Amino acid sequence: MVNQKRLDHRILQILIPAIMENALLTLSDMILTGYIGRLSVSQISAYGISSRIYGIYFAVFKGFAIGTMVIFARAFGAGDRRKAASLYKQATGIAVPVALAAAIIIWLIPETLLFSMSDDPSLLTVGASYLKINVLTYPLLALIHLNSAAFQADGNTKTPLYIATIGNAVSIVLGYVLIIGIGSYGGLGLTGAAITANIRIIVMAVVGLWLLFGNGVMFAQYKDVHMEMSVQSFKELVGFGIPTAIGNSFWNIAAVFLSTYILSYGQENYAAYQLGLQAEGFCDMMAAGFMTAAMSLAGKAIGAKDKEMYHQSYGRLNYYCLVISGINMVFLLLFSKPVLYLLTDKQNLVEIAHVYLLLMVFSQYPEMKSKVTYGFIRSAGYGTTPTVIDMIGIWGVRVFGCYLISMVFHLDIVWIWWIINADQWVRCLLSMAVCRVKRIIYLLEESGNEQIESCHI
Repeated sequence: MVNQKRLDHRILQILIPAIMENALLTLSDMILTGYIGRLSVSQISAYGISSRIYGIYFAVFKGFAIGTMVIFARAFGAGDRRKAASLYKQATGIAVPVALAAAIIIWLIPETLLFSMSDDPSLLTVGASYLKINVLTYPLLALIHLNSAAFQADGNTKTPLYIATIGNAVSIVLGYVLIIGIGSYGGLGLTGAAITANIRIIVMAVVGLWLLFGNGVMFAQYKDVHMEMSVQSFKELVGFGIPTAIGNSFWNIAAVFLSTYILSYGQENYAAYQLGLQAEGFCDMMAAGFMTAAMSLAGKAIGAKDKEMYHQSYGRLNYYCLVISGINMVFLLLFSKPVLYLLTDKQNLVEIAHVYLLLMVFSQYPEMKSKVTYGFIRSAGYGTTPTVIDMIGIWGVRVFGCYLISMVFHLDIVWIWWIINADQWVRCLLSMAVCRVKRIIYLLEESGNEQIESCHI
């Protein structure tokens, strides 16, 4: 019999550090944005469009790492750390060369990539200059994400929190000096921002590797062991990693289209939407860790062939979905307006953004529930399914629906917010339907472990 108190404690051990890590990242981003906000308008705008390239790159390799967590977690669940270390090395051998190739392409044609977002020559020149420096450490992002995936697959979200704390502390301190300057030193502006980001990435990659392979840590005894590339492992890593990488990048790409549609209502509505997203960051922070917890607990239960742990993990995670989504709803209903006044003193923007946040109350539960069901679906071997669901929701409902509302029917912007809610509910209901049709929750009972040895469509 699985002890419920111990299971709850384990879930909270995963969720709380993940929430803290996300909160730290949000705070760090706000501080760095404040530094960059002191620069010229052209530098601020150039940073904005360059960050879109970074965001897509980040999302792709973060997605690949999330996908590999399923394979890592099964190895940990089976008590085979040697296999987990081997899988990590193989995943690194797949992701880092691809990340390097993508970084080289960005370095060679930054203006071409930025042109999709702006045709202002001065903006393209400044943005390209920033990218050519910043992209030098991009391949290490793949390594950082895989390091986190290895820890999180074992249910350890504290170590990624420590790594993020060190990296963000370096970024905040160096950022002030290199971007703004200190004393008689005037800073380097946007070039300083690029150098700061590079140093942060290098520090996080080095610290992560040391905490994985240093003396007395998780993979210490396997750091010098030669690991052979397994064809089966390669298929599983690619089968889980690539679909998740594609799905994880959907939102970043779709955001470009959504910005265009919302801008059609005027810059005031777009500015209010951006403020609303920042205020909604509290909800995103609270939702952090649900997919990690689901994939870690389900994957380890599958690896250990522990049916009871598998079932109870699903039930308790659903309980915490209700609790956390309830907290988020209360925040949006009662405290979102005061938060908006902290972000701006413009009454008209607050009123528009507040309507958006009130309507986002309806998205809180389906968004969190989807994270849990996605985690179990992937762990059960259906690596492509969540990506297909995301494609239907984000592109079929959100992007296409917002296009119809804004460009075809010219309805009030409030209907855009309802389309966003519809997207979250469609993805949630589809993922729940997959769980029911594929009998994901009863998979271990019905087929032992044979059905989940490889990735399914």
